[in-house]
Amino acid sequence: MDDADRNALKAMLAARKFDPYISHIRFPHYKNLAPDLKIDFDFPVTALVGANGTNKSSILRAIQGSPGNENLGVYWFSTSTDPIADTGARNAFIYGYHHSGAGKVVEVLKLRIKKNEDPDYWEPSRALASYGMAKFDGPNAQNKNKTRWDTITKPVIYVDFRQTLSAFDRAFYYGTKEQGQTFRDRKNFLRKRSPRLAEAIKLGATSYSFHGERIVGNVNRLLTDEELKFACSILDRDYSEIQWVRHRFFNVNGATCVLRTSDISYTEAFAGSGEFAVVRLVVALARAKPGSLILLDEPEVSLHPGAQERLMKFLFARVKKLKHQVVLATHSAGIIRWLPPEAIKVLVVDPSTGKVVLPSQASAAEEAFFHIGEPIAGKTTVIVEDELAKHIVIKAIKRGGASFASRFSVKFYPGGSQTLWSSYLPVFSAEARSDVLVLLDGDRKPSAELPDPEQVAEAGSEQLRETLNGYAGVKIKFGVDGGAEGGNKVQVSAAVRGLVKWAREHVDYLPGTIPEAFVWDNMAKTAETAEFDGMPDPKKRFDDLARKELDRGSFESVSSQDILATQLRRLATVPPDHPDLVRLHERLVKAAASGG
Repeated sequence: MDDADRNALKAMLAARKFDPYISHIRFPHYKNLAPDLKIDFDFPVTALVGANGTNKSSILRAIQGSPGNENLGVYWFSTSTDPIADTGARNAFIYGYHHSGAGKVVEVLKLRIKKNEDPDYWEPSRALASYGMAKFDGPNAQNKNKTRWDTITKPVIYVDFRQTLSAFDRAFYYGTKEQGQTFRDRKNFLRKRSPRLAEAIKLGATSYSFHGERIVGNVNRLLTDEELKFACSILDRDYSEIQWVRHRFFNVNGATCVLRTSDISYTEAFAGSGEFAVVRLVVALARAKPGSLILLDEPEVSLHPGAQERLMKFLFARVKKLKHQVVLATHSAGIIRWLPPEAIKVLVVDPSTGKVVLPSQASAAEEAFFHIGEPIAGKTTVIVEDELAKHIVIKAIKRGGASFASRFSVKFYPGGSQTLWSSYLPVFSAEARSDVLVLLDGDRKPSAELPDPEQVAEAGSEQLRETLNGYAGVKIKFGVDGGAEGGNKVQVSAAVRGLVKWAREHVDYLPGTIPEAFVWDNMAKTAETAEFDGMPDPKKRFDDLARKELDRGSFESVSSQDILATQLRRLATVPPDHPDLVRLHERLVKAAASGG
């Protein structure tokens, strides 16, 4: 979407084409949000951005609970392990909307109260001056309530992509004793029940009796031409038909989608999770009433970067046509790039209070990237496996001076090399990230280099994939458009070749075996360290050295930060002109020159 399209949506919003529309929401006392945190909705598509733990999903749930008599207590309630304390003030949120009868923006308060035996009931309340609310100046002919402003009337659609599971996945991965206690039992159960589902699919049955009704809500239909067009566009596939069935054949309430192309017909048991997630979203949104409130929790989950971009195109088109209001929680740089600053709300934790704050009602995409760990343009991001490796790289960078150092951002991703290979590197490759250099521990370095994929014939693609998996030490799955692993063999082959090519340029290895060994072998030795030289494990050497420096007994623990502090003091004694640091610096110079 270009500036003209964004400006068109802004003009529609200013002209009240989206009314009734939630103009803002604020939180006098709610979860871990700073008191009175307020979010303005100055664009019809709003992104809540922030690191994990910034209450993005909780805010979405509050927005969901805004219209009518929606009860937030269905989703957030007190338990013995997580009691909700109304200390000082009740948990509450306030939202505003333009009231046509009053001719102004009015505010509605929803409070958590005890109703009957339910301590977690949320209902509208009279305006409270203690919350900074204006006195109710009704009644009004167009306002039904006599003591407070009416709640906004707006259809709500909430899609949590993290919980988007098909009937097959619910039964196989999260089944109860009905489906069997082991995967083998569940497999046999699914095989036993699938003929009934297959028959219902073939017949297009909107009712099917088998120990009770099995079709939920009479939903067993083909997607309309419009819905099919949307799904094909987002997933970049040419489906001839998609059938959507809500059912209980597997003893769980779930859905199955049957995807048909000119060559193959398959369900979610064969498809990638991205396909099912997109079909579910398209089914929900294509039938959304005009002016709906659409809430999406992490829509990027299971979607390839290309599909994320096409999803945003789809959303913008629906917003423009049907005047929906969309609020989404996301960590995706690809989604954030689509939005103007006033649509990007960056939530951060205030280190002085531990509370979540919103520093600004408008943030540039680059600021959001910073807070979610996305690299800023112009810098090379160096990724390593642990904190000590990060400081070794920084020491090598410093050889080039302050100006050179300013061109790098060094980060460690927890989980080790296998996590990097399986979860992050395929994404970096798919996004053609030229600004990333991955430096793995030296003990992970294979004896042979990856082959040049351009020199491998198409017939050798499967062997190339096996070589890549052996090199990485883990079986890598590719979330390509249209589904992973078998959904589209041509795209999987292209993804394998792309990752091999990318890794040859952007993956390298640190000197030595592991960072602890490099530091121990090259630091200045003292009488204090000599007694630990005989230990075979360098990590244990630093553990015991830290314990000695802190005068801790064998029964007392030392923290990872204590050990790191000892390691960094010893790293400082490694000569900056050490040959391995010089070679590492040269590799970094090459990365800076090439963008990664």
